[in-house]
Amino acid sequence: MAQQVLPATPQILLKNRGRLVGKDAWRQNLNLASLAAFKIGSSLGPKGAYKLVTYHKGPETVMKVTKDPIDVVDELGIEYPAIMTLAEAAKIQRQHTGDGISTLLVLVSALLTEADKLIEAGFHANTILDGYLKATEESIAIINEIAKNVGKDLDEHLLEVIDCGRELLSGRLRRDLSEAISRITEDGTIDISRIRIVTKPGAQTNDSELVRGVVIKKGKAHPSMSDWIDAPKIAFLTKLEIKRLELKSKDEGPFSVKLNITSHGQIQLFKSEENRLRTLLVEKVRMAGASVLICRSKMDDRLSDQLSRQGIFALQMVDYQDFEAAAKATGGAIVSDADQLEKEDLGIARKLEVDKIKPNDIVILHCDGGSTLLLRGSSPELVQEQEKTVKRALLILKHSRSNPKVVPGGGAILVELASQLRRFALTFEGRDQFVIGSFADALEKIPECLSANCGFDPIDMMIQLRNHHSNGMQAMGVGENGCIDMFEANVIELASVNRANIHRAFELVSLLLRIDDCFYVKDIPKFHKQ
Repeated sequence: MAQQVLPATPQILLKNRGRLVGKDAWRQNLNLASLAAFKIGSSLGPKGAYKLVTYHKGPETVMKVTKDPIDVVDELGIEYPAIMTLAEAAKIQRQHTGDGISTLLVLVSALLTEADKLIEAGFHANTILDGYLKATEESIAIINEIAKNVGKDLDEHLLEVIDCGRELLSGRLRRDLSEAISRITEDGTIDISRIRIVTKPGAQTNDSELVRGVVIKKGKAHPSMSDWIDAPKIAFLTKLEIKRLELKSKDEGPFSVKLNITSHGQIQLFKSEENRLRTLLVEKVRMAGASVLICRSKMDDRLSDQLSRQGIFALQMVDYQDFEAAAKATGGAIVSDADQLEKEDLGIARKLEVDKIKPNDIVILHCDGGSTLLLRGSSPELVQEQEKTVKRALLILKHSRSNPKVVPGGGAILVELASQLRRFALTFEGRDQFVIGSFADALEKIPECLSANCGFDPIDMMIQLRNHHSNGMQAMGVGENGCIDMFEANVIELASVNRANIHRAFELVSLLLRIDDCFYVKDIPKFHKQ
């Protein structure tokens, strides 16, 4: 009997796969995080540099000039997948807080750099993370102690910092943003999804405005319909059409019926019956008391004509988001067809107005329950950048309503944290003292970047800042003309954003330092963005 030969151990990794273990995996994460921070650090502050990002959108090459850190790390993540961890964390941070993304990324890089120094000195990763945790908890406690209320003009000061010298938020738009938040505040709760954002290139940034209602990007269904309706009562129908002829068979469902017409009189009879059904549909809408009909699907031209003859304004093929927003803002109920429409389902607005944003027609429903920000700009790229800034501003204003306490900006809060953490480190006798000191050194990386971006020598600026903070001047930070009091200059940041940044930075560093085995594809496929 032939001896059975056992197969060799199967190869787990294919030829185009690679693997990094232990310190090599940590070093790769460190290098990639440093790469991302190097790109982001020079864009910090009002004097920060812009980035030119290029990517492929299908066969088209798109170029974008931006200071948005997510655009930069997202593009780097295509070539370096490890950076996608930072990109996804930055996106989550923006969804939750709206600001502080650049600070988060630079801080993560600085913490990893300090951790690498400690690892080379013989510290274990768990020892480093334990010390980082103590420093994080103490930093949050210090922020809570320093934070205070500034009183009036909080929205204006916060929006000025968010704009960061780019002039995307004009004075008029800042006031409109504050009003938009106030309009949707009910019983202390704020639902930002109720604020619609409509973008349209082709004008100046200063032409952006707040529409106190809902903007629907559709023209009227029939040219003879009125362009202005006072106190409209609005019906929201998913469809308005004559039901097709069908029979229903038990256990088999509906099936279509074919008409067999044999004479000219039968054609006339069919057309008259079809016209009667259309008239009945319009009559049901009129009997419900509606003066405006908004329909999701396409309507027959003859239906539009009959609606116009009855004095009913109609919109058809309305986008789902506009449809939902209009129903919610006016208090109307969405009904599937005219047979189920009742008076209680109608929404109410102050007036309806037909306008034009060249070359497209729009319809504006003026009502108390809706707010729409109409953003204009000279180019699509500028409008897109403005839209991102506005979304960040809305989130910041939302957080300022629930927790208005602020801390000084310009890196002042980070210098103060570093100063107090160094004193806090002296209360420990073990290795935690070194780790907490390294955490303090990492915090000072942000004011160093701000100093360099303003054209100052980072070493000289840090010496001055440390001297000021050691003398109890907690609000001293990096300004365009040197060290200034940030509270007096009205450069402030929400305390909640700084707390979130420090906490999320610790979470990211914990995740990356615990990776000791990295599998990767040697030839990374590069996908085009869609």
